[in-house]
Amino acid sequence: MRVTLDIARSPDGRLEGSAVTETGSEHVFSGTLELLRVLEDLQPGAPLTSGSVPRSPR
Repeated sequence: MRVTLDIARSPDGRLEGSAVTETGSEHVFSGTLELLRVLEDLQPGAPLTSGSVPRSPR
């Protein structure tokens, strides 16, 4: 699996950017926790959806 990250810092210091999978699916994130959720939810061969990533309760 290959994921390309485009990351920048906002004026208030927050990490924001996008994660693009090898299939071309893109997910925009704002904040470290959102980035970690995107990476955690990646499944080989499954495209990311744009917008929020649904989370299952733990």
